[in-house]
Amino acid sequence: MAQLSPPVPDRVRASIRPAGRTAIPWATVLTFAAVLASADWFWVVALRGAVGATERTSGPFLSWVEGSVLLIPLFAFAVLGALALAYRWFGAVPRRRRAVLATTLLVVAAGTLAGVGALIASGSYDLRLQLSQHMVPMGVDCHPVSCHQLQQDATVALQLKALGIGSLFLLVTNLVLVFWVLALRGGRINPGKVVRSGATGTGARQASWSGEVQLLLVAGLIGTATVLAVHATADLLHSVVVAGALLMVATALLVVAQQAMSRPGRSAWIAAAVTATALPAVWAWAHLTGNALGGALKTIGLADGAVGVLDLLTLTTAVLLLSSPAWLRRAPASPHAGKLGVVAVIAIAAIGVGGSGLAIFDLGGLDETPTPGPHHVAVG
Repeated sequence: MAQLSPPVPDRVRASIRPAGRTAIPWATVLTFAAVLASADWFWVVALRGAVGATERTSGPFLSWVEGSVLLIPLFAFAVLGALALAYRWFGAVPRRRRAVLATTLLVVAAGTLAGVGALIASGSYDLRLQLSQHMVPMGVDCHPVSCHQLQQDATVALQLKALGIGSLFLLVTNLVLVFWVLALRGGRINPGKVVRSGATGTGARQASWSGEVQLLLVAGLIGTATVLAVHATADLLHSVVVAGALLMVATALLVVAQQAMSRPGRSAWIAAAVTATALPAVWAWAHLTGNALGGALKTIGLADGAVGVLDLLTLTTAVLLLSSPAWLRRAPASPHAGKLGVVAVIAIAAIGVGGSGLAIFDLGGLDETPTPGPHHVAVG
């Protein structure tokens, strides 16, 4: 009689890589990201209408559509991170039901964390606007200072309660939607997509950390330029000088990015490092001197924070490429590693665009008081 071989554990199976290479299942990532972003931002907009600042409650449907689109990269980063963990633990194609269930729950957890982050950001902006209002209830016999403090305490408590209830709503909604999408896909959720060697073509080359870091450098330059260009469009009505300065910086970043793509090398990496160093220097000079540019950037908002993070990322990757450590020449153990960084850059740039100051975006910024009216809030 033939002996039955014992079942292969999931962690052992994950170490057995199929022939060929493994690619990112972008269809899976984007499907889950789009579904989770639209559902979670719906709850954020709904809670904003219930307990948020009155200045941000106009046009809820359009705000939901715009926010859902802008947050898709953030949820794609969360889903890709969950699939990266599943790939490490269960391999590219998990076979056992327990592995499929664990992968699905990882996607639910990662999507819920992203949704709670969006809920906290929107609620914080609402709280800031509400606390800035100094209104004492009529007909109340108390000192204005004590009444104002009671009002602030009640507002904070209400926002914290909304955060707790909203987080529970997000978790339940994501759990239902992820399993619903999983059922539509026939119960399959693969952290990787196997591409056979014959399908890669003769010109395919082995990926390395150097190529991934260089791609991240280019993405950081383009992302920073995009946020600055949109910020310049928003500032055009306030100051032509500010808009022109931001557009010049954005153009310089795009030129350096083009050089890094077409002629990668030390000269391109030095140019990227110099550009990434010069931008914060100009920023600090504008704040200290109080000129027109400093007046536009007097406080830190979503767009400013996004530019700062992307600029730091660009400088870090340029320094890594210039120093050329030994591990840059190795191949990544997972195909998700480098792509996670690129998706993170896209997510940060999208959030920065959402807080750029254009009235068509309404993610909630921290540096501009919205103007009441039938239009969306101009946040920056």
